[in-house]
Amino acid sequence: MKTVPNLTLAPGADERRLYELAAKKLGVRPGAIEELRIKRRSLDARRKGAIKYVYTVDVRLKGEPAEGADAYEIPRLTPCGAPPVIAGFGPAGMFCALTLARAGLRPIVLERGADVETRAAKVAAFRAGGDLDAECNVQFGEGGAGTFSDGKLNTGTHDKRITHVLREFYLHGAPESVTYDAKPHVGTDVLSRVVKSVREEIISLGGELRFNSRLAGLAIDETGAVTGARVVSGGAEYVERCSALVLATGHSARDTFEMLLASGVPMEPKAFSLGARIEHGQAALDLAQYGVPR
Repeated sequence: MKTVPNLTLAPGADERRLYELAAKKLGVRPGAIEELRIKRRSLDARRKGAIKYVYTVDVRLKGEPAEGADAYEIPRLTPCGAPPVIAGFGPAGMFCALTLARAGLRPIVLERGADVETRAAKVAAFRAGGDLDAECNVQFGEGGAGTFSDGKLNTGTHDKRITHVLREFYLHGAPESVTYDAKPHVGTDVLSRVVKSVREEIISLGGELRFNSRLAGLAIDETGAVTGARVVSGGAEYVERCSALVLATGHSARDTFEMLLASGVPMEPKAFSLGARIEHGQAALDLAQYGVPR
């Protein structure tokens, strides 16, 4: 496919016009284009009276071979012994479980919080003045802390797998624009449905999700290898044997870090950035960004 950059359209314009604009740049008729995919879209608001979207598109002309939509391949593996166990079902745990389930390994996910539907109700009750549930809140529960961060899918890293991740969000219910917008954004309501859809696929492939189940300790053999996870659920504790234990706990599970340190797991502090959040009225932001209040 050929990549065609710097195609511009006004907000609200019919994106089918991209065929005409791309054809003009390539020096061909619009009818010669067999397939057009939006690769990137960003908003140029530097001129307040002439705001525009800037597109980069991939074009396949008639007669050219088709390309696969996603070249990220997951090999099929044969389960051997105990299943892999994943602690945490935020972004890292979600994609880890999805990948292992597609590979045929039937992972078990331990999530200290509740499913996203129950979690949303608990968070709403807390924001309305109710009690804080220490195990199921904005930080803990299905989807991780990002579920209630308004669904921003930004990252400062440059990794070829980002395209695959964003495509998975689209395949599980997010709008297609997340695959090409410069700053993808889906909103908390949509993201909750995406998280639920990922969970359902994992279960359909033989994986298991155990909510309200907290990693409380490690089972370690005489060689120092981790052979199981000590789990607390419903007031009871049990050991779940595992072939591998993946820690996808996020940065707020301080009790987990304390447990790991006490268990002799080597640890070191990680640098982090600290910022301040300032809220402005929507009309003021629209005036500054777009030149007109909404």
